[in-house]
Amino acid sequence: MTCDWCPQKCTEQFPACFQRYRGSTDKKNPGNIHELHILAQRIKPKYYDGIELDYAHRLAANKNITCNWVWSHTRPSGFRFGGIYSLRLYDDFLQTPTIMADINPTTLASNVSIIFYPHNALRLEAAMQRAAAEEPLQTQTTIELIRPATTVSWNMYNVRADSGRSTISIMRSITKSWALGAELLLEWNDPRSLMTDTALALRYSKYNYQVAASASRQGLDLSFWQRIHQRIQMATMLAWHRKTNMTIATICYQWDFDDAVVRSMVNSDLSVGFQYYRSLPHIPCGMGLSALISLLNNRFAFGLKFVLDPSGQRRGE
Repeated sequence: MTCDWCPQKCTEQFPACFQRYRGSTDKKNPGNIHELHILAQRIKPKYYDGIELDYAHRLAANKNITCNWVWSHTRPSGFRFGGIYSLRLYDDFLQTPTIMADINPTTLASNVSIIFYPHNALRLEAAMQRAAAEEPLQTQTTIELIRPATTVSWNMYNVRADSGRSTISIMRSITKSWALGAELLLEWNDPRSLMTDTALALRYSKYNYQVAASASRQGLDLSFWQRIHQRIQMATMLAWHRKTNMTIATICYQWDFDDAVVRSMVNSDLSVGFQYYRSLPHIPCGMGLSALISLLNNRFAFGLKFVLDPSGQRRGE
């Protein structure tokens, strides 16, 4: 067949009689596979376990300084200070790269993380943690490609020549409600040995409820999240681990008020948790308290947290 009237080829990718048109999709981006159960997990109570004081001060629209003091028996105690800095500011929009860092001046333990969007569809993130002088440096790197209906992620944890861990995952929206994903795990403790594992993920979501499941050779995770009222959310989670043959079920809820939030949790291992956080009305301060009771271990933990923020950016945490 001849095509004498066709225009001259511009590229070698398509024949001359073909034209390429930009398409569109009504499917939403499903997020990455590590946030599969995020709606159910984020309403779980956050435990302070001791006394914690936070202070945040805004120097400019893209510059913030932070201070933190923790006194606890189970968490690293001490004073830390740091800041959050965005390198670019366009009108009223913060643009990456954004750098977050803090340090303990006594032990010199520090955390540094950076997030950068070189393109709207590409996210680069790196984090480093130095716990002590004799401990090795902990690193984490993420490269993520975000498309209208697909997310591809590559995570690297403490990657070195003799040891490391890496995951490659993809999550894709099949329809407006269904999303399907898969993950490949690579782990090595010796340069000559490589352990691999795979996992599958499935999610069905609507406006007021979501069901998610993930399965691998190591275990199974299920979650169900539902908004039963405009101010009330409830979630049920189930986790089964194959090696230990243990199953843990969790029921939790979150109740939002105008200036406060209440979270509660009940576990099948005979533990009950509670958290209450409130933004005080007349001063730029937030106060939170949490409690955890474990009947199996005969343990009770109580914590208080105060957040002082004159700029008001952290009200309602």
